[in-house]
Amino acid sequence: MRELDPKIELHELLAQQIYGVLQGEVTNGIRLRCSGEDGDMNLRSVMEGNSLKVQESLLPEFYALCMEVKQKLGFDEAIDFYITGNSDVNARSYATIYEDRPHIIEINSGLFNLMNSEELKYVVGHEIGHLINMDATIKGLFGFIYPDEESMGRCPAFLRKRVQLHDQLAELSADRYGYMANENIEACVTAIYKVASGLFLEKMNVSIQTLMEENNRRLDFFLKESGVSDGSHPVNPIRIRALDLFATAKTQAALNRGMDELVGVLQGFIYGEIDEALANFVAAGGLMVSQLDGKREKSEEDFILKHLAAFCLFPHKVLKSVEKGDPVKTFNDSVQLILDKAPNLRGELLRYFINVAFADGELDGGEMNLIYDFGGKIGFSEGEISNALGNTIQEDFTPKVSALKL
Repeated sequence: MRELDPKIELHELLAQQIYGVLQGEVTNGIRLRCSGEDGDMNLRSVMEGNSLKVQESLLPEFYALCMEVKQKLGFDEAIDFYITGNSDVNARSYATIYEDRPHIIEINSGLFNLMNSEELKYVVGHEIGHLINMDATIKGLFGFIYPDEESMGRCPAFLRKRVQLHDQLAELSADRYGYMANENIEACVTAIYKVASGLFLEKMNVSIQTLMEENNRRLDFFLKESGVSDGSHPVNPIRIRALDLFATAKTQAALNRGMDELVGVLQGFIYGEIDEALANFVAAGGLMVSQLDGKREKSEEDFILKHLAAFCLFPHKVLKSVEKGDPVKTFNDSVQLILDKAPNLRGELLRYFINVAFADGELDGGEMNLIYDFGGKIGFSEGEISNALGNTIQEDFTPKVSALKL
């Protein structure tokens, strides 16, 4: 088999970002010590009590299949495999944070009614791929900090978007491990569509050639029309194309080139045209306001980067790019696009402009003049701008003791 890397660079970068933002080393240490928070043991108890554990003495053929895949992928950490009585055609992996406990892979019984051994190898390989890539570790860490819908309300937008893109790329990478488990692209494709449709494709006389032709037609829609994706998994046309590229690319460079377009489409689902315009506005507007007094304070730059992170993956890179170009033109172009495509964001633009002026804790006359000028250009009256400024002073202004002059 060709030596192609099953990992995806952007997926790894996002995992590092998310793990760092959530302070994984410290947070996992707290999880280990939290009384009543041993979700790992709770899950293990449910599996032991309500599922069938895959053992050599009990399910020798499927046990041998799981061990074969595990060995082929070079994963030497312990895994407990369980089969749960569930007609949903699905499987999932759970990474343990306890050194003395195995990871868990749960496979729904519905898979066995539809899949042959090659397809099951893909499923098992896919789930082990999530463990290799530490996807389940990221998911468990995120779930510990944001355990329910109410707590998700405090999750910042920049983190939610990164987790969403990470999860989609995680599936593409895990698919590659599924393919490495059987080296049978046809079995991988039919497995994916069986999970998607719940159909016994052979019984319906659906051929692999027909599946691939239909997949290519649907892929054109997502490449040309963008489409939407509302789940943690990539849409199947992108998923199949990405897997086919991994199976057929002759070199790593060829694989990476082919993946660039697909990864771009996935980013487009999450960071659209308005996000790009808002990123440019935040960077250019922040630079213009913060440099009016001839210097940019670290507090101002940190404020700009914090807001940039909600609209782009790499805020430092965007800020430097805008700074090297023509910030005024970038600013004007982004404002015009936002007003044309999303006029409801007009108030947000003014609030950001005001907040970046206050980021260094000082009220500067030049910055105030710029705010009034900008607010007027996007349709606010002087009174409305003054009220917005007044609200910000009342809510956020903190006098600096260094301003005291004796």
